This record gives sequence, C-alpha cells and structure tokens, in this order.
Amino acid sequence: MRIKRIHHLTVVVKDVEGARITFEQLFGERASDAVAVPAFGVRSATLPLGDSTLELATPVDMDNPVMRFLERHGEGFYNLALEVDDLDAAIDELVSLGVRVSEPVEAEPGLRSSFVTMAATHGLSLQLVEVVGDRPADRAPRAAAPPRPSLATPPGQVA
Repeated sequence: MRIKRIHHLTVVVKDVEGARITFEQLFGERASDAVAVPAFGVRSATLPLGDSTLELATPVDMDNPVMRFLERHGEGFYNLALEVDDLDAAIDELVSLGVRVSEPVEAEPGLRSSFVTMAATHGLSLQLVEVVGDRPADRAPRAAAPPRPSLATPPGQVA
C-alpha cells in the first residue's frame, strides 16, 4: 500500500461551531462551515493546515463510534486519515494480512474511505482515504466494489 500523505486529522468536540472559532483564531485560517456527514453521524468543519486538514467533528447520532469516544474520553484527537493511491488495493492487502477493515463508503463526493480495526492499530482510529476524480464537482461515480471477505465490517464498526 502506498501512503501519499496525511489527508486529515480529526478532533472530536462537543460544540463544532465554538471549536471552529477557537481554531480559526489560533491558526489565522478560515474554517469551512459545519456540514452534516450522514455516513458517519457527525457534523464537521474543516480547517486547512498546510497540505493537510484539521477536521472538527461532533456527533449527531447517539449511537455511533464518535459519540462513544466523546463519552469515554471527552474532547480530543480522534482519527488519523491517510490518503492512499488505491483504496481497494489497500483494503485487499490488509485483509490478506488478517486485518479487519470496513467496507469503503463515499462519505462525501469524491472521497472514498474505509476504517482499519482499532485492535490492529493499538487503539488508533485509522482511516484510509482515496480521492476520486477532481473533487468535488466534475467526476464520474466509481463503480461499486465487490463484497469483501468476511473479515470486513460495516463503516464505524471497527472495534
């Protein structure tokens, strides 16, 4: 698997609007408005940091991994997202090693992602991301990937 870069870091917060203002003041950068990301049950805002992005996320669903993290650990660093050249190949490689990986989802247009089980990463939420086409407007939808072996799990279900 070829890792291209750190795509983004996610910080879980109780109040995404308040956190957005805080980080805008700290870094002198303008964050995006918070938007719903239904695939992950969060509202998030993003702030550019060099070649990467800081994502501020707050859960909107009561039963999802982000809410459980917030309840157990409070606000703080939650997720490392690594951009890969080919998400399907990366998943296949990890599954061949016996690592559980979630089915890929397109959480937002042009961005496919999958999560590696935290049991394989010493408790780190690790997300693999593939940028598809020219984000966000002018790209053709990618064909659905075939079902993965039984080691794969649904998005967010990577205990």
